Amino acid sequence: MYMNELKGKIVTGLGEGQYYISREGYRKQFNLKLGFDPSPGTLNLKLAEPFPQAEADFIKIEGFVDENGTFGGCKCYRVMIGDIKGAIVRPERSSYPPNLIEVIAPVHLRKALNLKDGDELEMILE
Repeated sequence: MYMNELKGKIVTGLGEGQYYISREGYRKQFNLKLGFDPSPGTLNLKLAEPFPQAEADFIKIEGFVDENGTFGGCKCYRVMIGDIKGAIVRPERSSYPPNLIEVIAPVHLRKALNLKDGDELEMILE
């Protein structure tokens, strides 16, 4: 396996990704810094190994305050899932295990790739 290849199994998340991804304060930055408007929600992937975030270049998404409260910053890591551009989102305030990642993309990944829980998925960390 290449250093920049990530492989994991699809798992169901808490269902909170859609709420956060759809916040205007995040969406503006995703559009500007990642170059795409993410589909609502995230795809959760459980990796065999902890995510190697220390070794990867990241894009900083700033936290913000809106009428619904305070939202923390996150780090994004560009990935390619086949020919689909996406990004791994790592919230700065999170209790996620190090081997669980959330992926955003301009398309709904589960539908676009016909994925279900337990399926394996590979992506390239750019």
